[in-house]
Amino acid sequence: MKRYILGGIILLAVCSVSQAQEPIERILESVAANNKGVKAVQEQAVADRAALSAANSLENPTFDFEYLWAERQVPGGNKYGFSIMQGFDFPSLYVQRNKVAGAQETLGDRQVRYARQNTLLQARGLCIRLVYLNKQIALVTERVAIADTLAALYNRRLEEGDANRIEVNKVELERLSQTTRLKLLQNEREAAVAALIACNGGSVLPVSGDALTEYPVMAVPATEQEAVAMWQQQDAALQLLRQQQTMTEMQLSVARQGWIPKFELGYKQAYEVGDMFYGFAVGISLPLFKTRSEVKAERARALSQAWQTEDAVVQKASEASQLYREVTTLQSALQDYELLEQQNNRTLLMKALQSGQISLLEYMTDMAQLNGIDEDRLLIEYQYYNKLSELDQYNL
Repeated sequence: MKRYILGGIILLAVCSVSQAQEPIERILESVAANNKGVKAVQEQAVADRAALSAANSLENPTFDFEYLWAERQVPGGNKYGFSIMQGFDFPSLYVQRNKVAGAQETLGDRQVRYARQNTLLQARGLCIRLVYLNKQIALVTERVAIADTLAALYNRRLEEGDANRIEVNKVELERLSQTTRLKLLQNEREAAVAALIACNGGSVLPVSGDALTEYPVMAVPATEQEAVAMWQQQDAALQLLRQQQTMTEMQLSVARQGWIPKFELGYKQAYEVGDMFYGFAVGISLPLFKTRSEVKAERARALSQAWQTEDAVVQKASEASQLYREVTTLQSALQDYELLEQQNNRTLLMKALQSGQISLLEYMTDMAQLNGIDEDRLLIEYQYYNKLSELDQYNL
């Protein structure tokens, strides 16, 4: 029986987590489907594949016609003829180019994934920003309610002679400060929602901005080494660079085969001095001048791409390590605030003020301290999830 109860508790916990995560997941799915930048990269990938496929096709056949007339009018002295020629490369070049076309298809997929990852990372960052703003708005809304209660209390006390105008003015200034802050936060939320709609291709979001009240669930790697290893294996930017390096190496192989001559084969027909001539024509193009420079350029391009890839691996390892350290530091700081969340200091302070145990000045001083702590906690929580989102970007 205990086992069933424990299983039910775990199931409820999982369901609550999935429900909290669902709004952000729905927004990210919508952004992935509607973002125009990602669509542009997808279409460009299709165009690049088609261009390589066209480049590996046979050249267009050529048709030549010639007509020559004699200087003197000699019966049957005029000449004419025509030919049809088809040029082609050595078969091994077509095989190598076909491999390049296959690598280009993989490169296109890598480019789409890179664009998608960056777009979804930006969208998830905006969602996290909205969660942070909504938490702040909820907190400031509570402060406005408290300020309203205080204003009513001290206006009544002023009428009864138990308070003075200075105390009432302090309360009114505090209420004005909190209501102004609430309006500014609401404006920030509207701006974040507008940015998220733009990221969604201008389409309406499947979830309203004020519905995002819980941060997305993301796992922290167990160790710094694991974080670095995951980035080096799955990061879209590194995968793209590695595929680009593969492409340049294949292009170098194609350029090296440029020393192989090109051929032309065709049919010819000519009329001369009252007789018809038929036959075949064979042509050959010797690559004497361009190939050396092309090979040199492709070799330099391949070497440059290799250095870029190696540099990116080092930079990404450093970035992953830095993010992991920041995440764990912020995680530790958040744990220090857990005790404060269990305390009911605001209610206790209000009861003490209403019963006359503390003065208004003491109350406002203590409340300012609590407000500052709450602001710090929310900021650290926001920074934690923002950095964790960057660390977890390879899962997008």
